[in-house]
Formats: sequence, C-alpha cells, structure tokens
Amino acid sequence: MKQKIRDYSNSGLTIQQAMVDHVKRRAKQSQLTDTILWNGFRIKTSDVFQVPEKGIVIGEFLSAKPLIEQGFDIEIDNGWLRLMNGEQISHLRTWKDECYEDTVEYPFFSADRRLWVWNVYKMIYPGGQVIEEKWTENAGFWVEELAEFERIYHCSHGMAYPPDFESLVFKIAIHDRE
Repeated sequence: MKQKIRDYSNSGLTIQQAMVDHVKRRAKQSQLTDTILWNGFRIKTSDVFQVPEKGIVIGEFLSAKPLIEQGFDIEIDNGWLRLMNGEQISHLRTWKDECYEDTVEYPFFSADRRLWVWNVYKMIYPGGQVIEEKWTENAGFWVEELAEFERIYHCSHGMAYPPDFESLVFKIAIHDRE
C-alpha cells in the first residue's frame, strides 16, 4: 500500500523536526526523497546541482527581509571556487549586505560535477550572542528551476515562525567556462 504524502505545514513541527519525521516514516522505503511537503511546496535544506566539470557560478540576491542577516553557501566537495586573488576554496559563504553588489561570480572546478547550495543566517541567542547558522529550526527553501543550470531559492531562516519562504530569495546560475 502506497503511503500518502504528508503536508507538514499544520503539524506543529519545525522544518527540521519534519525532516527527521519524514526520514523515520520512510526509512524502509526505497523512494525516500530529500524534500518534505509544506503548504504544497517541496522543501529542502540543501540542494545539489549537477554541473559541468569547469564553469562559472553566478549568485545573485533577488530580495531579503532586513530583520535577519542572511546569505547563502556554495560548496564543492571535490574541487574549488577561485576567488579574485587566485585563492582556491571549496566552501564560499556570501552575505546579503547593502555595502556590496548583489551579484557574485566565481570560476569553479568540480571533479564529481556537483555543486552544493543552502541558505545561512545569523541567529541571535539570549544575551545577544550571534552565531552563523544553517539547517536549524525552520530553515529551508523551495527551488524554482528556471533552466538546467539556473535556479531561484525561496528561503526561510531558522528563526521564522511560521516559516517565511520569501525571507531571502537568491538565484544561482552556472555558465560554461570558455
């Protein structure tokens, strides 16, 4: 008997709790997905792009609500992103900041042809402690696929109650390197 897909939006669970529940419920099924259903949207906490081995990644902030500092991470496990000074790194964190341009662009190399993306935010804890976070509480996003190598991420940060998937919106596009 096929199990009905559960929409977690009225469950009382956070996105992270719902992700754990989803895995527990579907652990014995071969069709386990990396998403949960939330108000009709397929929600993820990270996304993986199948990309060319070499290329240019362009990240663009489309909108951000100013109450929480937010940004996105790009990671390449088996390769690198090249910074303007020539340094090669595997993990890049970019913050939405009015002092900087909304678009970043970096050459990359990915031996396994995968590039990971997720949203990040600064959590404010009692006593005023600020910590950079990802994947906590109500953090997650739904993905709008525009083309094979172009996606828009509609993100909720961890402290959003209920989740607000328009809290941060950014686009990632991949171009072949010439």
